[in-house]
Amino acid sequence: MAKTATKTKVVSKSAKGKGKAKAAPVAKKKPAVKKVKAVKDPLAWKEPNKGNALRHVRYSNVSISDVSNEKYPELVQITAAPSRYDELIGKRYLNLDFAVKAVNTAQAENLISTGGKKVKEELIEAGLVGIDAESI
Repeated sequence: MAKTATKTKVVSKSAKGKGKAKAAPVAKKKPAVKKVKAVKDPLAWKEPNKGNALRHVRYSNVSISDVSNEKYPELVQITAAPSRYDELIGKRYLNLDFAVKAVNTAQAENLISTGGKKVKEELIEAGLVGIDAESI
């Protein structure tokens, strides 16, 4: 009689018993602590540098420089601004607050004028106003 081959069962030596292997214990995470950033004063004076020879403040992309003298110790001047604020460049104000108000006023006027243009264009597109309409 011929010898028949028999299958032998290979048992893993790492698995002991039935079921899943135990997972490694997970360390508990500490709750996240938010870091509080120090709030910088947006109107803090910056020292002179190669871009601006005077002490200055940047406010809404406008440079306001300190040009004080004995008579007006808080005198400031707008030295640089985007082209839409050309009328502000070179103007002097008694203090920083007045200069900031002037910049905000110019921004508001610019926003109002561009808003009016957009409304006019929308009315023309809708066909409610003729193209030759001069003012609304």
